[in-house]
Amino acid sequence: MTESHLSGRPADSQDLYFFHSYAQLPGVAAGLRAPDERQEAFHQLLCQFVLQLTTHDGETPIGFLDKRMPLGGEWEKHLKEALATCRVFMPVYSPRYFASHWCGIEFDGFLRRQTEHHRSERYTVSAIVPVLWTSPGRIVLPDVVQQFQYHSLDLGDDYRHMGLLGLMEAGKWRVYRRTVWRLAERIVDVATAARLKSCDVKLFDDLSNVFVPGTQGDS
Repeated sequence: MTESHLSGRPADSQDLYFFHSYAQLPGVAAGLRAPDERQEAFHQLLCQFVLQLTTHDGETPIGFLDKRMPLGGEWEKHLKEALATCRVFMPVYSPRYFASHWCGIEFDGFLRRQTEHHRSERYTVSAIVPVLWTSPGRIVLPDVVQQFQYHSLDLGDDYRHMGLLGLMEAGKWRVYRRTVWRLAERIVDVATAARLKSCDVKLFDDLSNVFVPGTQGDS
């Protein structure tokens, strides 16, 4: 990341760069999501790489990964604040993701924020960076996400065919790390280009699951 990328962003070192939106595994206790060691390992590596590419001081989280279940007002406040301030929304596509009510709500929230931003900044790039967790052949994309590209040539054929989880389970660790590095670069570049404004959390007062056919929220 060059110095020119950072111009005009004096608060760069404190920004929450990305919101890691993923589907929980079954089996929940004590208000926590079931542990997903693969998602957490991916998140930690991605955070390390984004730190390397930015001037973030690491004293506050650079990425948001929710490990709690939606159990009431405190959870909603925590999640909505992250949705309202993150620079990039990173949905992790899998069969479970698009079957998840809560993932559909998170997606709705960020779409609303992005739509609000585009009212004053019409030509801003999208700040949504999808990630393939499993093979795309196992995923049915809802209409609302069709416009967001999840693959580019620089991410490689193995990733396109297998997704990140497939790379891990096949032991393709060198390819996996290279892919995560390139995703980190994309997140930083998109955050810089989009310059997405924070929003009032009141924008999220009546969120709905936009993955349900015929439900598009305010996007």
